[in-house]
Amino acid sequence: MAIITLYTLNKYAISFSQFYEVPVKKQWKRPALLQLWALLLLVVFLSVQATAQQQPPHKKSNAMYGRMAPGLAQSLRTAKSKTVRVQVKNKAQFLSWLAEHGYQGSIDHPIATDRILTLTNISAKTLQELSDCTIVTYIDKPNRQAKEEIELRDADFAVNHIYSVKGLYPMLNGSNMAASVKEEAFDKNDMDLKGRAIQPETFGALYTPHATTMATIIAGAGNTGPRGKGIADKARLASSNFVQLFPDNSQELLNKGVSLQNHSYGVGVENYYGLESAAYDRETFQNPTLLHVFSSGNSGNKADAVGVYTGITGFANLTGQFKTSKNTLSVGALEPNGQVGALSSKGPAYDGRVKPELVAYGIGGTSEAAAVVSGVSLLVQQAYKELHGSLPTSALVKAALINSADDAGRPEVDFEAGFGNTDALGAIRTIKDNRFILGAVANGAEKLHALTVPAGTKKLKVTLVWHEADAAPEAAKALINDLDLVLLNTTTAKTWKPWVLSSYPHLDSLKLPAKRGTDRLNNVEQITLDLPEAGNYQLKVFGTTIPQGEQSYTLAYEFETGPELMYPTVGVMLQAGQVNRIRWQGIIPAEKGRLEYKLNGSSTWELIAENIELGTLYFDWQTPDVISKAQLRLITSSATVTSGEFILAKQLNLNVGYNCDEALMLHWAGLPNVTQYQLYKVGSTHLEPYITVSDTLALLPKNQLDVLPELMSVAPIVEGTAAETSTAIAFNQLGIGCYIKSFLPYQYVSDTINMQLELSSLYQLVSVTLERAEKGNFVPLQTIAPVNQLTYKLTDESPALGANLYRVKVTTQAGNTYYSKPEELIYVDKSFVQVYPNPVRSGEMLSIVVADEQVTVQLYDQMGKLVRESEEVGMIKQLSTAGLHNGLYILRLKTESGNYVAGKILVL
Repeated sequence: MAIITLYTLNKYAISFSQFYEVPVKKQWKRPALLQLWALLLLVVFLSVQATAQQQPPHKKSNAMYGRMAPGLAQSLRTAKSKTVRVQVKNKAQFLSWLAEHGYQGSIDHPIATDRILTLTNISAKTLQELSDCTIVTYIDKPNRQAKEEIELRDADFAVNHIYSVKGLYPMLNGSNMAASVKEEAFDKNDMDLKGRAIQPETFGALYTPHATTMATIIAGAGNTGPRGKGIADKARLASSNFVQLFPDNSQELLNKGVSLQNHSYGVGVENYYGLESAAYDRETFQNPTLLHVFSSGNSGNKADAVGVYTGITGFANLTGQFKTSKNTLSVGALEPNGQVGALSSKGPAYDGRVKPELVAYGIGGTSEAAAVVSGVSLLVQQAYKELHGSLPTSALVKAALINSADDAGRPEVDFEAGFGNTDALGAIRTIKDNRFILGAVANGAEKLHALTVPAGTKKLKVTLVWHEADAAPEAAKALINDLDLVLLNTTTAKTWKPWVLSSYPHLDSLKLPAKRGTDRLNNVEQITLDLPEAGNYQLKVFGTTIPQGEQSYTLAYEFETGPELMYPTVGVMLQAGQVNRIRWQGIIPAEKGRLEYKLNGSSTWELIAENIELGTLYFDWQTPDVISKAQLRLITSSATVTSGEFILAKQLNLNVGYNCDEALMLHWAGLPNVTQYQLYKVGSTHLEPYITVSDTLALLPKNQLDVLPELMSVAPIVEGTAAETSTAIAFNQLGIGCYIKSFLPYQYVSDTINMQLELSSLYQLVSVTLERAEKGNFVPLQTIAPVNQLTYKLTDESPALGANLYRVKVTTQAGNTYYSKPEELIYVDKSFVQVYPNPVRSGEMLSIVVADEQVTVQLYDQMGKLVRESEEVGMIKQLSTAGLHNGLYILRLKTESGNYVAGKILVL
């Protein structure tokens, strides 16, 4: 006996996981026969791979399931609300049918259409009748409760090359653009969203941190500090509730100027094309400039419980049927190591289509990843609008994003990372460089587009995208119009087809690498070619199956020509003396390189590191502790690239020196080689330059200003350029008065009087005096001059027994005096006791002041009977008089030292 490995073949893929033990006959050992077997296996393998993606995975043919959402019948059995949504051919006929069949439930219309209705009180019998009804075209789940995806607040815009866009194209900032955030409401009064909410009068009083974070990532102004600055920081924002999972009225969104809607929520794993999916495809097709961006979900470690991919953990787990729509974008999340997060939901869609199409940075949280892509998409739309005067189609935006994405996960396309990691700069350049083609093709026709590949191109990438009408939910696949893309070298006549994946419902098949082939499932096709020969090419678009009319399409293409430093870029600030991550792209993975830097004004390049593994695409650099402009240089075996001029500096910490009636003083620690600092105020929507100073403090005379802004920040000016701002401060809310930051006793009741004074500034301060109130006037007890520190311990050596009132007076060089708020302290000795109020009304609390921390409190009536006893802790003890009769009582206190103190109490 011998063990021979056989391949288990099916219609779509090959699984390598099954082994069989078979007898080996003697003649099998002939070399020629063994070679024949190997050749046959190879032919079958290649044939299977060629057809692996040509048809959708198997779908149950039973009519009950074909026109019903997967798992609906099972879920209705356990659901409290027996509710379904139905799509019908004719509403009037269906209502008559319901009446004829004695339907007793309610009827609702979830969206503005006469073909979809919500029915309640659905029994198993009624469900079967609905499934048999020829007027009903589809039975779907009712509206579900959406939940926000995980919120992580860890955005790093460098990963997706957003800072590169801001450095190279500073005017691309979301101006005259608007996005909608569909979930709970965001905080319209958040300082980073101030003044930019569309129709704020419609906002309720409630908002969520999640929605506010999503809105901030997309379009935060950065008023509170650098971390509050979003991608399209001047865009306007609308809010839309996700209580209804069907799409909003698209025309209403467009009338508000909204060209994009972000959806960072889910309803649990659902992998089918239902009424919501169809509705989003229909809305997008009818309103071609409106783009919907969905988070893929945070259920990447789960499996679908029903449907084609049942039980396959780690795949086909998008969190909502609406995310499987074909004319929208779904976005997964990348972790810092460049890998797709384990919790990031993955494809394929129910019919084998690629989902998600893109990923972005998010450490496993797809909410933020989707918001990042939404922000980038707004900039792509703005770039096109400024060049052409109108909004681009969402198909063009998708083509630019998908084609420019950096490969992530397994090579080329896959079901985890889709077509790759979003590259904001690449997408913007696609539009700016006019590297896209708009066309249309009819059934059976072919369109040719010439393409010239320049010399030195490392990689050619071409992506075809088209949006089409919504499919029938019961269809085996969502695709209706099938286009095919082929790349042709006109000199050699060699052709290349798009990358396709095996969608067969088996774990081994879904992990197979992409192969070139004919795509019969997706309305996105991509061809890439490494090291293409320079010369003339043609892009062929075939109208393979177009049932009626013409199908419009978009082609986007790019030529990768070599390495490029992506971060830092022009105007970006790196933290001096700290570890900063440097990023690049366009490197051959196995290549090594050398990284250097040069300070402004120097001709010497200093070594950072050599023999760097460039395939990692980043390097952590411990920057020199200097304040200067600088440049980076990356040297490889084939190229030397230099970065734009960036800034080495440190973020300042803005403090309030004093906040007096006549003036406000702000100060911060200075930086070497910096001679000017820029103060900013928050204007109606964004930071505005306020004043420039040469010192490390700013005196703002209140009587010379119309009004002080509520928030202020400061930035160093490094060689003529303002660097990163400090975190903004609301100086009126910090509790800092005129020089005196705080004046508090160590203990309010004590046998020693000690107080802690903290000053906010020493600027022009001459003296500090402790004063005590005597006979209605404050008299000085202790004076400190000169004042050379910010904190002092102040003491009264001769206080009076009982309550004492103190304050602090500060005096400046100009002779101005300022006072703290008075503080009352109670001085006690071992024999001191104070009881108040006395007399006390029955039922009121009696307060007892005594030196000891813990005492036993006893209360006796006039007959000497003990009526109340308790252990009391604290300098001021509390004793209830509830239930005591009117009269005179004896109060007796036993202290920790064993002493007894007595007094009389009158209860009224």
